[in-house]
This record gives sequence, C-alpha cells and structure tokens, in this order.
Amino acid sequence: MTKNLKFKKESDNKWYIDLPNWPFAHHNLMMVAGADKLCALLSDDGENTSVEVVTSSDYDDTYKQQGYVVLRRTEWGLTTGAYYDVENIDGLKQLWLCPVTLFVYQKYPKFIYVRPMSEVA
Repeated sequence: MTKNLKFKKESDNKWYIDLPNWPFAHHNLMMVAGADKLCALLSDDGENTSVEVVTSSDYDDTYKQQGYVVLRRTEWGLTTGAYYDVENIDGLKQLWLCPVTLFVYQKYPKFIYVRPMSEVA
C-alpha cells in the first residue's frame, strides 16, 4: 500500500502528522520517540515534510536501493504502539509509532519504506 503523508512542525516546536479526518484530540498526532527525528531528517525546510510511504509484509531491498528509509517492525502491541529498527539513514536507529498508525493503516506494518516526496520521480 502506498500513501502520501504530510507532517508539520507547529508553534510548540513539535512535529505532527496532518490527518484532517482525525476524530480525537490533536495532541495524539504528535511525533515522538524517533518519529519526530525522522520528520526533521526528511524535511527540506525544517518545518514541513511530505513523504511517500510504502508498507509491506515482506522485505524488499529494491526500496533501500532507491533511497527509501526502511523501517522494520521489531515489537508491537495493539494499544502500546510498535517499535521499528531504522535502516538507510544516518542519525536514527530505532523509532516508535503510536496507535495512530492503526487509524492510517489498520495495522502496524511489518515493513515501512519512506522517502521525501521531493525525491519521488
């Protein structure tokens, strides 16, 4: 599954995913525990980032060769979020994704491939 997602650094200096149909409190959309650092690393201007995200149940080295950041799920719990090892980017080795991931994907994907929209051909 491929999706284009947007993230913004707001006035509180924290990163948030842009989900217009999110029915719950805004603070739940905050990127933390490494996800915020990934947003910063992928941002062109330090304030916004738009990314192409491909999810898969299988590892595909082709994405890594095309410059995608590779997230490999290592552990998860339905209400506790999921931890991912991070490959193919300097400065980040692991991150945590909160249950908002379930709102976007209905699961915690085993593999997530991410790259900035500015690099999408």
